Amino acid sequence: MLLNTTILAVLSGLFGLGILIIFAAFAVPRVMSNRFVEDADGTKRIGSVAEAQVLSAMVADLGKSIGKEKGDLEELLRKSGYIYQSPQEYYARRIYTSLITAVLGGALGYFLDLGFVITASLVTGGLFYGFSMPSRAVQKSIKTRRERIQDEMGFGLEQLVNLLNTGTSLSDSLSQMRDFGLFGKICDTVSSGLQTNKEIDSIVNDVTNSVPAPAQLREFLGLIKQSQIGGEVQVHAMQTMARMLRQRLSNRILEIGGRAKVKAVLVNTMIIVLASLIIIGVPGVSMFMGIGFF
Repeated sequence: MLLNTTILAVLSGLFGLGILIIFAAFAVPRVMSNRFVEDADGTKRIGSVAEAQVLSAMVADLGKSIGKEKGDLEELLRKSGYIYQSPQEYYARRIYTSLITAVLGGALGYFLDLGFVITASLVTGGLFYGFSMPSRAVQKSIKTRRERIQDEMGFGLEQLVNLLNTGTSLSDSLSQMRDFGLFGKICDTVSSGLQTNKEIDSIVNDVTNSVPAPAQLREFLGLIKQSQIGGEVQVHAMQTMARMLRQRLSNRILEIGGRAKVKAVLVNTMIIVLASLIIIGVPGVSMFMGIGFF
């Protein structure tokens, strides 16, 4: 029995792995024929197997062939705060997590003796679920950073307005915001660009390419650009934006609190129902057993 179950688990794993390899097979020819190496002087040439690191390249193309990322992966990683240090690490993590979740799915089917079809489905599902985990982690990090910028802007803009109202220049006011979280780092980047007479369009592009810029941040950068072109800082517009963002944060906190309250009520209800079933069910079963009903 144990031998049959072991064979079943192995066959299930091979079945799921075979499906993954079918998709991966289309990536191999491109890897073997179109891999270039850039030398120190900037020239490009076809590299050897060792230089081109074909195994890493195959992992990268494998990821692209099964689930190509929307947009530029380098840009996504940059905007996520480099949750993975490089595309190579990102694609390697895809393979690692897919194998781990596949093994877990196979182990579940093995210990529960679920049969070949269900076990193979668990292994296959584990492969694809694990394969998508790094992508979801990147998107979650981007969303978190975007919301963090919006939250920090509500109070950061108010502090910036206070500095401007004291007569401090725009670049100096932005520089003094450097410790105000992620938004403060953005302000410091803008300040450094202004102090070095960098083109305002280039400064804006540097910021929007490095962080997941929400609409409010783009509007804020537009106000800075307008102040550089027109020569007048839009203090009132920044103050209005700060008030709106603080109200948004307050509404979001209330929404999160409301969802938490609903979850707490559901958990309490389930506990009460379970306790009621135990209190009523146990004596009832005992009574029926006493009269020979079971």
